[in-house]
Amino acid sequence: MRRWPVCASKRPRAGWRRGSGQLMRILVTGAGGALGGRIAFLLAKSVDVVAAYRSSPPPAGLQTWRGDLTCPGALADATAGCNAVVHCAAMANADACEQAPRLAEAINVDLARDVARLCSRQGLRLVALSTDLVFDGENAPYAPEHAARPRLVYGQTKLLGEAATLEAAPEAAVARVALVAGRGHGARGSATESILWALRRGETLRLFTDQIRTPIDAESVSRAVLLLVKDHLSGRFHLGGLERLSRFDLGRRVAQRYGLPSSLIVPVLQANSPIGATRPADVSLDCASTRTRLGWEPAPLDAMLEQCRPNRPDAGA
Repeated sequence: MRRWPVCASKRPRAGWRRGSGQLMRILVTGAGGALGGRIAFLLAKSVDVVAAYRSSPPPAGLQTWRGDLTCPGALADATAGCNAVVHCAAMANADACEQAPRLAEAINVDLARDVARLCSRQGLRLVALSTDLVFDGENAPYAPEHAARPRLVYGQTKLLGEAATLEAAPEAAVARVALVAGRGHGARGSATESILWALRRGETLRLFTDQIRTPIDAESVSRAVLLLVKDHLSGRFHLGGLERLSRFDLGRRVAQRYGLPSSLIVPVLQANSPIGATRPADVSLDCASTRTRLGWEPAPLDAMLEQCRPNRPDAGA
């Protein structure tokens, strides 16, 4: 198994107590990523957060733990003083997973299993993030109980990671997250930010008409995650938005919202654009059961678009 090289850490300060007197400190793994970093920032508004990262920095102002979670003893060190973990760390680039399946398995399966075992052993609440790409795209929309048959290595390893998580920690929650829109963290933008930044640079975008998703923003995800932590719910949950639309339609919505020329957006089919692994056609998520169980509502798409950063930051914003 390949190992990430960094094994240093910064131990968090003493615990913070809420008005009820109950200690709530959450370790967020992958807090340097576009979604993990944003979730860490948003959760820190309500609870004490320790942002774990390997290389890309998390949002400024957070307690941090830097290191390689696959190193011996690293997980125990990172979770010291915490009573919950939100596991966002993953190898999430689908094309990179196709090229390096063993590394994808080490990160998306083995690390997920290790995190779950530690949480179960120490009695820590665990919410592990997964993806809508665990589905094959043939029978959307997908509810949590629908059979998952991933086509991509990324989806395959994330599904194996789900199973490993729930086997090692049956009390854990797995949250399958749809395509992330709205505001991200760091230099890599969300799906809608990437479109916005390219249009503002005057670039022509070739966007798929045959790749359907239910975009969700990090704000809505973080609200659901906090409910899963607090309410101690277990099993699989779907976190997707209210609208089903193609990448092409999403691009047009971004252009419309920001008054940018939609003529720069060219509709294409995946079959006619052989760049990387072909994604499933329609992995729209049915989130009705999640909304009922959590009393949760995702933000409307237009509200997500309002959150986008206007320009790509140089680093860590």
